[in-house]
Amino acid sequence: MLQLKHLGGTPFEKALFVNLDANFYGSFAEIGAGQEVSRTFLTAGAAASTVGRSVSAYDMQMSDASYGKAMRYVTQERCFQMMNTEYDLLEECVRETRGPDVRFFSLATTLAARAFMSTRECEGWVGITFQHEAGVSERSTVCLHVRMSDPTAQEQGQAIGVLGTNLVYLCHGSSDPYILTSFLLDGITPGRLEVDYVSFKGPAFPEGALDYRLLALRMVQFRVANGVLLEYDEGTGRYMQSVPNTALYKRPTVLLRSYCRPVTNMQKEVLEAGIRKLTAAGDQDTKPTMSILNMQVDDIARPAEFTETKTRLSLLEKLIELDVDGDGTLDREELKAALPEEDVDKLISVLDANKTGSILIDSLTALDRTSALAQEFMDRFNMLEPLKRPVLVSSILHMYELADYLRRYTNQTIAFVTGGDAANMDLLFDPSNLKDIGMLTAWCRMSQNKVQLFEHPYIKPDGTLAPPMDPSGNASILHEYLMSEGHISTIEEQFLSRYVLDSSSNEGLRGGSADVVASIQAGTQDWKSIVPEEVANIMRKRNWFQKLAEGKPLTPDVFEVLKKL
Repeated sequence: MLQLKHLGGTPFEKALFVNLDANFYGSFAEIGAGQEVSRTFLTAGAAASTVGRSVSAYDMQMSDASYGKAMRYVTQERCFQMMNTEYDLLEECVRETRGPDVRFFSLATTLAARAFMSTRECEGWVGITFQHEAGVSERSTVCLHVRMSDPTAQEQGQAIGVLGTNLVYLCHGSSDPYILTSFLLDGITPGRLEVDYVSFKGPAFPEGALDYRLLALRMVQFRVANGVLLEYDEGTGRYMQSVPNTALYKRPTVLLRSYCRPVTNMQKEVLEAGIRKLTAAGDQDTKPTMSILNMQVDDIARPAEFTETKTRLSLLEKLIELDVDGDGTLDREELKAALPEEDVDKLISVLDANKTGSILIDSLTALDRTSALAQEFMDRFNMLEPLKRPVLVSSILHMYELADYLRRYTNQTIAFVTGGDAANMDLLFDPSNLKDIGMLTAWCRMSQNKVQLFEHPYIKPDGTLAPPMDPSGNASILHEYLMSEGHISTIEEQFLSRYVLDSSSNEGLRGGSADVVASIQAGTQDWKSIVPEEVANIMRKRNWFQKLAEGKPLTPDVFEVLKKL
């Protein structure tokens, strides 16, 4: 990371650094939102060493003439057509004169920026194809889907100019997908841009070295995206990122929010019952219902100050300074040079998973798989993975904000589902969770977005069913009103499984994630009946329950200690 010395600097500083390398040469094709990326490189100085050409085939006929016919122009396919055509042209025209030591690249953007008298979503694609090493003929590619939030096309173009410059600079100096992704928005004010999909291909990014689940966590942690959608790929047997615009387009959607600590039988049943209810209510012309597990990671998200480039670099420099023997790890004595012994004990107890008496520097910067954050996330994800449901990784705190997020992508019914016990109801109607806008405003936003809440009946300790419990206090009045207006409804008996309805065999549905944790910490085996068998198997393999039983703290203690550095 320290090799990228201009992180935290201006786009022009990054562009000039690239321009001064005569062995990195390429072209820029930008459609929509201006030509701000190439403008940055052309005005930074020494552009002749880097810029082969800059083009904007803005007219559709000119675009087709340059890159081939297209049914739609703001698509991933069009971005690849542009990148590949420009790269092929470089090879054809200037390879002989530039020689084999020059690494070629082509950057392409195809964007739907803010248009006059238009309310369409401002989104698009940004990609780069490049040689990661001189003489390597096979190309590597990074492709991004972006959302632009600025109110004018000019401002959107400026933000894309910074993003595109960052992308070229990062690919010039690194092939680590986690580093590339986490610094994409360096220098962009939070909220202006969101990158909700990233793909990496080619020899610069070996297939086994990249885990898109962990990449999703990085994107959310470093505020690159509010949420990242992952779908199970039967072909590869792995979870891969999906573009929300495509996956959710005109699809009725059922969503269950959970921290997945771990997924329980009850949560699985609630989601499936909600799918049956929404599917039965839908029109025949709509697409199949989309079901999503919203995996909440706000409890393991990095504090905002630890996502800022300068803070991250400052922390890394301090950690390297403490690493006296230069082995990439910090032992107890090295840490004690900067921290009190009790803080050293905290770090060692949480981060020294292999009991070596030392901690990897990379685990402290949260960029490798051994960090406390990564291990906690992967443990949770591994436990829900056997369900093979689409997973939305997000740190979106409030239900109304999640409703806003989903409404961007589908005009069909959105239904949140929840178990019908008192704890769930109190959480949904807890005013302390809605201090910023208030409970009435939050539910008004939900109703305006035509979002429904489906409540699963409550399963009593004896296995019989009861209506969902009302929230406590004055919130029960609001709950009653929302029920009468149809914004909240109970999942009817015909949509429940036989497992739920049979009181002699539904014991495994009478507990939630908190009961699993309590059972583990008490040393009982009750938790085994509360989670799906495939989840229980993974819990045993990963020793997740052992960490819970030991009561080890996770991120709060770690970040409090790191602040002192």
